[in-house]
Amino acid sequence: MEDEPKPKKPKISRGDDDYMAGNITEIELCNFMTFNKLTCKPGSRLNLVIGPNGSGKSSLVCAIALGLGGEPQLLGRATSVSAYVKRGEESGYIKITLRGDSNQEHITITRKIDSRNKSEWLFNGKMSAKKDIIDVIKKFNIQVNNLTQFLPQDRVCEFAKLTPVQLLEETEKAVGDPQLPIQHQDLIKKSQELKKCERAVESNKGSLDQLKELNAELEKDVERVRQREDLLAKAESMKEKLPWLKYDLKKAEYVEAKKQADDAKLKLGEAAKALHAVKEPIEKQKGEKAKQEAKVKKLNGLLDNNTKKRMRLLENYDHLGVLIQGKYNEVEDLRRQEESRQQRISKAKEDLAAAEAELASLPPYEPPKDKIGQLRSQIMELEEIAKDIKNQKADKEKFSNHHKRLLRECTDRLREMENVNNKRLQALKNSGAEKIFEAYQLVQQHRDEFKKEVYGPVLLEVNVANKAHADYLEGQVAYYIWKAFITQDPDDRDLLVRNLRSFDVPVINHVRNNGSHRDSFRITDEMRRLGISSRLDQVFEAPYAVKEVLITQFGLDKSYIGSKETDDKADMVYKLGIMDLWTPENNYHWSKSRYGSHISGNVQAVDKSRLLLCNLDVKEIETVKSRQIELNETICVTDADLKALQTALRQKEDEAAVLQREREEIVDITQRQKRKMKDMELLVNQRRSRLKSVEREDDPDAAIAKLTDQVKELKVQRFQCAVEIKTLLTEAVAYRRSFAENYMCSIELEAKIKEMESNAKQHEKLAIQAQLYCEQCDNSAVNLRKQLAAAKSCAESVAMITPELKQAFLEMPTTIEELEAAIQESISEANSILFLNHNILEDYENRQRKIQALTDKQEADVKELNDRLNEINALKGSWLPTLRSLVTRINETFSRNFQEMAVAGEVSLDEHDTDFDKYGILIKVKFRQTGQLQVLSAHHQSGGERSVSTILYLVSLQDLTNCPFRVVDEINQGMDPINERKMFQQLVRAASQPNTPQCFLLTPKLLPNLEYSDACSILTVMNGPWIEQPAKVWSGGESWASIRTQMEKNRC
Repeated sequence: MEDEPKPKKPKISRGDDDYMAGNITEIELCNFMTFNKLTCKPGSRLNLVIGPNGSGKSSLVCAIALGLGGEPQLLGRATSVSAYVKRGEESGYIKITLRGDSNQEHITITRKIDSRNKSEWLFNGKMSAKKDIIDVIKKFNIQVNNLTQFLPQDRVCEFAKLTPVQLLEETEKAVGDPQLPIQHQDLIKKSQELKKCERAVESNKGSLDQLKELNAELEKDVERVRQREDLLAKAESMKEKLPWLKYDLKKAEYVEAKKQADDAKLKLGEAAKALHAVKEPIEKQKGEKAKQEAKVKKLNGLLDNNTKKRMRLLENYDHLGVLIQGKYNEVEDLRRQEESRQQRISKAKEDLAAAEAELASLPPYEPPKDKIGQLRSQIMELEEIAKDIKNQKADKEKFSNHHKRLLRECTDRLREMENVNNKRLQALKNSGAEKIFEAYQLVQQHRDEFKKEVYGPVLLEVNVANKAHADYLEGQVAYYIWKAFITQDPDDRDLLVRNLRSFDVPVINHVRNNGSHRDSFRITDEMRRLGISSRLDQVFEAPYAVKEVLITQFGLDKSYIGSKETDDKADMVYKLGIMDLWTPENNYHWSKSRYGSHISGNVQAVDKSRLLLCNLDVKEIETVKSRQIELNETICVTDADLKALQTALRQKEDEAAVLQREREEIVDITQRQKRKMKDMELLVNQRRSRLKSVEREDDPDAAIAKLTDQVKELKVQRFQCAVEIKTLLTEAVAYRRSFAENYMCSIELEAKIKEMESNAKQHEKLAIQAQLYCEQCDNSAVNLRKQLAAAKSCAESVAMITPELKQAFLEMPTTIEELEAAIQESISEANSILFLNHNILEDYENRQRKIQALTDKQEADVKELNDRLNEINALKGSWLPTLRSLVTRINETFSRNFQEMAVAGEVSLDEHDTDFDKYGILIKVKFRQTGQLQVLSAHHQSGGERSVSTILYLVSLQDLTNCPFRVVDEINQGMDPINERKMFQQLVRAASQPNTPQCFLLTPKLLPNLEYSDACSILTVMNGPWIEQPAKVWSGGESWASIRTQMEKNRC
């Protein structure tokens, strides 16, 4: 989205004298209203014209308006200039001097008026026409008829009565781009023309629709007449196309067959060449392969013979090695046996004697069966007791888990209630108290430093059970109190003020007054009849100090609560002495005038609570906490019982384990004794057998000598086998290398031959197929050529082809079946159509021509409508973004000024699409914290509030204005002192800016101790019997010093 263009800021150029072009430098009056003679020299910035009522301040305003081309009607005082001539005089004049473009240039405009209602105009002392004077005034953009520039006393109330449309027009004239009001008027004019054009288009559309409806009634009959003629003509045309369609079909078939025959001949030639090229090298490869196979066969035979010889030699070599090793093993065995035989005999005898002695010494063993049975009974008894303890423990655990679940629910409920504080703190933060969390945490951290209890923020301390009562209480109590902290000791207050200064939260110290007495709450019968049920101080709970602060500061004990019934009887409530009343819909407040007994009432709608969203039920919190303590005690008792049961269970299990171990030890001892007896018997038998075996062994010396001779003979035979094997291995390696080379060549040749033969078979097959296909295509082409000639002769006999006929053929069916079906269908459909009135077609065509004429006119009107709409959009694209930017800048200044006065306001543009005469500026203001922004009007705001809004709107225009001066008459009347002081500070600040125009503010009084700047000039208007002498000096417009000098001379 493109950025909206900002309005051009007026270029204000000030000279050395601080005046800008168009500023009023001097005003001279003669016989004008209350003045005989007056000369006034205003300052270049803010001019405060003060004086008592009736002294002639407004006369100065009238003089500026009439002297600069204004009409008497705009002042709201009189309708003719003669009424402004001083009573008793025949004529008078107004002379106003404006600063020109430079310090030396001064423009003097004089208007002479008389009692005959005539005016004469002088420009720099020379007679001039009013039109020329107006042109000079327009040059400086002086608009005395614009309320945003010129606001006389009698028209102050009219500013609030300005409609948003009028306020926009006045603002466009006063500030921003000078083209804005011109563009706005052009848009209004063009939108009105656009609406006229739209009405014309709608009117033509109605006539056109009427004619179309009349023709629509005949369209069916006319369509039937035309349809029959068209169908017959269409059938004849299609009959002419039928033979040509057959000819096209044959021609397409012949062309396709001819093309296929040519392609078949080319493919046949290519297949024959490829087959010849593939077969020729196959025979050469086969001859090479036969030679390689002969070599491979010969080498394979030599390798087989070599391998057989080596295998026989290797078998013999291995056999001899085995025999030699066997002989060696026999020798070693014989030697070892001889050395250890005697030792083994002696050792076997000793071992046998020891085993027999140990077997004889083993005592007999009987297992204790009675002891084992007794242990088994005790173990079963202990297991039964442990089972009962486990059941009791399971019941206790179930009971404990149930109460723990209830405890968690209580804890969660308490945590949920505590979270309400965080929600309320968050609500305060969202409403503007951005550091309320930090302030609350700081107070909590320093609680031990306070002498007495500190409460706050107040919102956390207040609990309202009823949602409607929360709305009333929040509407009655000012916003600042909800974020305040309340102390009960001055030292605590000072400590909080020092620590919370940067957090923007108030601190209130409450001192208990034991002597004070407040009326007790009582509802009378009259109140009950009116529907009054309670009082605001009775509907909420809070600590004593918090409640006292709220009641004393906001009169909660004087504010009553009613029902919907009370709304209907609200005018009777204040008669009971009740000055503040809340109902579900409204808040009623009555006040008594300070200057009499008059009572005025104010009614405002009840706003929904934004802060008291979550209520805390203190009683429920206490109940939940008591329940939590009770559950904790129950759980502790249950846990103690569980520990006791666990201890007893562990004791019984330990006793059973001890008995079980004792039983297992007895069983193990019995088994070990039996195993030991069997092991000893087996050991005795083994040692007896071993002794007999050793004693039967023979002498090995003769056998060893015989084995040594056999080993020598075997070694000689084995060496001869090794020499022969070496010779054969060398020969086999040479054969194997040659065989591998020739075999690989043979494999490669065989693979090539197979690949070439496969390729040749494929080419041969393709060649046969190509030959058969070529013969078939030639025969098909000859037959189709004959059929094509016959079809052409038939078609030419029906119709010769022309360009028009050729174009018509393109719109008909493209196949013979579809064309024949379409011909038959058209003839049948035409024969089925009947009609009676032959004039229907003529009437229809005449009316159709009228419709066409109106359609052309409608298109022209629509084009004109679109052109006007485009013009409006283009102009709107230039005007509206500039206006939006202008209003945005005004709103920024206006809102900032209102914020500085602790109230709220905004300026917005009220847009209405293309209804430019309805566009307007809305000024919305709010003077109460609990109220809402409302449009500025005499119905919603008091006189003082309208005055504040008016002057702040005018101040907001200062930076954007391109007018040389602004006049505001007695705008501060009706303002309270606080708003008047803030308004004055805004004016002084605006006047001190370098980009601000000259300003005249007329007022009968000013507040004391106002802050002034060098940009302020005080013009005092006085009258009375003692003012004659000072007036003679002051008439020259000089300083107070000259007045004091003249008065001192008179005293002497």
